[in-house]
Amino acid sequence: MRSMKRNVIPVLGVFLLATACNFSVSTAHINSVKTGKDKAMTQESSTFAPTDTIYGVADIGNAGKTKEKIRLIVVDVAGQQAGPIAALDQTVDLDSGQNANFSYSAPPAGWPAGKYKVEVSMLDDAGVQKDQKTADITVQ
Repeated sequence: MRSMKRNVIPVLGVFLLATACNFSVSTAHINSVKTGKDKAMTQESSTFAPTDTIYGVADIGNAGKTKEKIRLIVVDVAGQQAGPIAALDQTVDLDSGQNANFSYSAPPAGWPAGKYKVEVSMLDDAGVQKDQKTADITVQ
């Protein structure tokens, strides 16, 4: 019994130490992507009028220096081809502890009614994608 304790306790200690290290080491990631009706994001919303500016923020976690690529994508809009609106692509370079803010002003004729999404991709210094999140938007 005594030799079993001598063997189990050190193994248990190594296991607990390894587990604690795994929980304390986190990788860079996108916590969430939110859209709203004002720059300060006090009016969070996923529904917009054709003349609204669409504001947003990507909440970035545990990141050092990263680059966030932000795209507005047509999902289901009458008369529009589904896919990214390349002319509206944005890139935000961030240092540690920052969030990526973005906005899209309505075109002169207004946003066509339908479904869109905002896609935020996190890239490291080497251009490797580390995370990606989306937020759905409806224009009525």
